Amino acid sequence: MKQITSQDNKYIKLAASLKQKKHRDEEKMFLVEGKRAVAEALQKPELLESIFVDESLVEEYQEFVDLIPEAYMVSAQLMRHICCTETPQGIAAIMKTPVWSWLDVVNKAGLLILLDQVSDPGNMGSIFRTCWALGVEGVLMTKGCADPFSPKVVRSTMGALLNIPVFRDIPDIQLDTLHEQGYAFICTDLNAENNYYSLKYPDQSIIIIGSEAIGASVELKRRCDRFIKIPMNPQVDSLNVAAACAIIVAEVARQSDERTRLA
Repeated sequence: MKQITSQDNKYIKLAASLKQKKHRDEEKMFLVEGKRAVAEALQKPELLESIFVDESLVEEYQEFVDLIPEAYMVSAQLMRHICCTETPQGIAAIMKTPVWSWLDVVNKAGLLILLDQVSDPGNMGSIFRTCWALGVEGVLMTKGCADPFSPKVVRSTMGALLNIPVFRDIPDIQLDTLHEQGYAFICTDLNAENNYYSLKYPDQSIIIIGSEAIGASVELKRRCDRFIKIPMNPQVDSLNVAAACAIIVAEVARQSDERTRLA
């Protein structure tokens, strides 16, 4: 295991630079922090670039270090320099940004989630975990969404980001292609007539989840075949967007399981 003592070291500079989106985009890499996140990262060794361990915690993380040649021992001060959290857990890793095949995802004829201007990192992380847990084939994102590889989102995904296909800044032409392939576009809308559980979701469905503040854009709504809502106490303005997504995706998964059992 190699030791790094200077902030001027190229690996330290790279790790610290990944706090900024422009560097994540340029390098096609991002940083994961903490024991649980790095444990998830080790499940994808092809994406793992390097690991940094606090020199006082090497023994605790020895099993992690033994799995990768590019492991570096650093001081607590350097670890704080690398990480975004105020009190780092003493371990972090540089990951390559996953690259997913668009054709592989859309040809599976499953459920896709389209996030429109969802900007809260915590909500986005929760949505990724829900989608991974309930069998969503992929997450599409419009411009204006939070960067899924930002430190706050990465911390809240708990590994989902490495396991579910994500496509950022989805262009209109790809949405056109999905429509041509027979995907049903279904949008959440507080004024919809249909409750989410009364709709029969086709095998090829795209659920559009808009931001809590303004919902889905008018342009996206024009593409939609159907609209759904979650019935709730009228005194409540709206549900947390991650909670709303989980409720709807769970219903789609339930219907899919039911169809499978009856087939």
